Amino acid sequence: MIAEILKNVAIVVVGLLPIMNPLTTIPLFMALTKHMSQDTRRLQARKACIYAFSILTAFLLLGNGIISLFGISLPGIRIAGGIIIMILALRMIFSGDDTSSAVDAEPSEIKKANLDYSFSPLAIPSLAGPGSIAVTMSFGSEIPPSHLIAGHMVVIVGIAITVGFAYLALSAAPWIEKALGDHGMQAVTKIMGFLLTCVAVQFLASGIRDFYVDFSQM
Repeated sequence: MIAEILKNVAIVVVGLLPIMNPLTTIPLFMALTKHMSQDTRRLQARKACIYAFSILTAFLLLGNGIISLFGISLPGIRIAGGIIIMILALRMIFSGDDTSSAVDAEPSEIKKANLDYSFSPLAIPSLAGPGSIAVTMSFGSEIPPSHLIAGHMVVIVGIAITVGFAYLALSAAPWIEKALGDHGMQAVTKIMGFLLTCVAVQFLASGIRDFYVDFSQM
């Protein structure tokens, strides 16, 4: 029984981790928290992971009801996430940073550093994006009716482990930044901004395609 549970937890982690891919969130995290203290950065990473875990768990348990209640579809979530990521990515490309850099030089005047980016865009759509939500709901749909409680607990544990990997990745961001230096960070920010633009385009394209498929079947 224990071996079967561990096997199913591993399946959830293996299925969810590549979709969440916390490594792609590191450049966005570093850009958004550039003017924050180390303690604030750690708090942002912790809150982002808690939010991501809560979002994925909520969609696991209440996904179909949430979507029906608000009239939201997964294609709509994909397009909304793509737009948010596109805006942030273009700022990273053309300014080498995002709006968190648009602050006064005086430390007492740096108010943008106190902004909370943990829920959006770090938790959603970056960590708990449309793909992660879709995968989580797919795992939930495969739970046998005779093992609902145990099945949901297995998926929740898998989500927690995956989010734990994400927290480790975000926590390592300051060391990565120190290793690269200012010029290296600017180069990485622009490169990752381009890659995030590609991800955003993919989100938008897949969302539009799914919208077209849904409407063509009506």
